[in-house]
Amino acid sequence: MRERLDHIISKPLGRGLLVFSILAGIYLFIGKFIAGPVVDFTQGTLMGNWYYNFVVGYLSAFMDRDSFFPFLLFGEYGLLTMTPIYLLGLLLPLVFSFYLALHLLKDSGLLARVSYSVQGIFRHLGLSGEGIIPLLLGFGCVTAALISVNSLSSKREQLIVSILLCLAIPCSAQFAIILAISSFLPFKYIIVYLSVVLILFIVTGLLLNLSISGEPGTRAPSPVPLRIPGFFSSLTLALRASWDFLVDAAPTFAFGGLLMALLSYTGGFQKIHQWCSPITSGLLQLPGRATDLFMLAIIKKDLGAAEMYAAVAQGSFSDIQITVILIVMTLFVPCFASLMVLYKDRGPLIASLTWVGSFLLSFIVGAVISRLLRLGLLA
Repeated sequence: MRERLDHIISKPLGRGLLVFSILAGIYLFIGKFIAGPVVDFTQGTLMGNWYYNFVVGYLSAFMDRDSFFPFLLFGEYGLLTMTPIYLLGLLLPLVFSFYLALHLLKDSGLLARVSYSVQGIFRHLGLSGEGIIPLLLGFGCVTAALISVNSLSSKREQLIVSILLCLAIPCSAQFAIILAISSFLPFKYIIVYLSVVLILFIVTGLLLNLSISGEPGTRAPSPVPLRIPGFFSSLTLALRASWDFLVDAAPTFAFGGLLMALLSYTGGFQKIHQWCSPITSGLLQLPGRATDLFMLAIIKKDLGAAEMYAAVAQGSFSDIQITVILIVMTLFVPCFASLMVLYKDRGPLIASLTWVGSFLLSFIVGAVISRLLRLGLLA
């Protein structure tokens, strides 16, 4: 059976079906099942209802909720309300399910087959087979993938992969939330989103390949034998990766929540909304709440994506607006941690150009897509 399956996926059609089947399976598992009934319970019932009511009810007996310090603790963006609800209720089940699927695919040998299958395409982007691995790792954590880029033998390839990671590769939490949000969208808008991001990824890679001197590397990952994955070993690795994510994300989420609470309490949101109104409302044709998402995404992309999921679940955006925000959030600037790695490894000039370039590109593309969608030219 293993030899027969090996023979099937060694053919071009078989490889295409393999890639499609894996992507479809991940979408159904994370985007439909985990993001549906599982997150409905963990975020809506367990954390959003039971935990929230307990914390607010208990602390309200000792503190005035409208005063400054209690507002920071258990207000709308409180350290004891928004931060744990998003981290444990929304992100943890999504991130854990993503890592479980990732390690099962890796242990089975299917992930290596996918990498091997697309190496011919990636050669046109100036990447060798070994350059595919950091891009795949980027779907786990872009910051970690940027660190792994240093293992590539070519400085040219390191630069291309670093820029592509910052431009169009969402990390595991953001990717999982994108899958969850896509369950709210009609299929035609999902196709628009995927097509825009994929086209920009390819065009950017082609332009970088043409503009950066040097030759791409020649090494490619070799296919490994297919086998039945070890569930418990994959489960252990997924639990460990999820714990590492919580440890890494908690301080940033707490800082982001604290910043949002301070801005909300002092009226800073109104001023920022006034400053950004020409961009969000005029250029992107989005409601004012979208400004909050982009502010959070500058601190950490998955923080902005988590806030977006909450807004989408509340019906704050139309289908076109959701599609535009997804595109902008995916192409948006690298998070603070990724930016620091980029500064360290690629230098201030490359890091600054990448940040400014992704900022401008995300809003320009978002504005164009918004108008095309409203004119009915894309969907």
